[in-house]
Amino acid sequence: MKALTKGLLALSVSLASLSGAIANAAGTNPDLNAGKCSSKGYISVVGQGEVKVDPDLVRLNYRVSAIKDTPEEARVEVEKTVEAFSKAVAGLKLEDKSFIADNISIMPRYQYNEKANKQELSGYEASRNVDIKLSDFSLIAQINTMAMDAGINQIAGFEYSVKDKNKYEIEAAKKAIEDAKVRAQVLADGFNVKLGMPCSIEFGDRGFVTPYRVAAAPRAMMAADTAAAGRVEGVYNYEAIVISASVNASFAIEPAESK
Repeated sequence: MKALTKGLLALSVSLASLSGAIANAAGTNPDLNAGKCSSKGYISVVGQGEVKVDPDLVRLNYRVSAIKDTPEEARVEVEKTVEAFSKAVAGLKLEDKSFIADNISIMPRYQYNEKANKQELSGYEASRNVDIKLSDFSLIAQINTMAMDAGINQIAGFEYSVKDKNKYEIEAAKKAIEDAKVRAQVLADGFNVKLGMPCSIEFGDRGFVTPYRVAAAPRAMMAADTAAAGRVEGVYNYEAIVISASVNASFAIEPAESK
């Protein structure tokens, strides 16, 4: 028994995953933890938890740009496109503040003149980003068609998310806590020691992974004759969002009872 007790004084084990990766609890000092936990040693683990949930929000990202001889001509061209798109989307009666038009940007464009061996002003490019927030995913294809009809010349992609993010973060955290308990008990059983009370507990970095999907090519959403040929609007699928959490915990250990 004395030999076992003496050996436990130096025992400090950190387990990041049951697959074999080993790490100390993030942001903690093992020497300090040893003093707080137990004179007989401690076990430090990282628990992981995740929740997969279908997104219920999507943000459609569009961009319109125009190159003209003067800044004003470029600005007017872009504003006309954004206005036409806004009016078309307004007919869908979306929720308030669903249509977000970013600030306009105007920059000079230059072209290299080989004969003169210098850069020369070739015009001005105006650009503006437009985002649309949706909870009804069935409208995605229709809004893409409206964008192309209005003159939007770039679909930057879609960003999916969930409304009640905090709810799922808490659920993932609870799973991480249970995982930490299991890992600590596995270690204690493996080294034939008794698991005591936790003496250091903290959340690690929590992750919120949002699938990002580039939209279909604009050509796929345009038809030569709407009435005769109809429109090829495309099919849009999404992946489940993974919300993860991690917990760093240290547990005091005691010698196992003699059998």
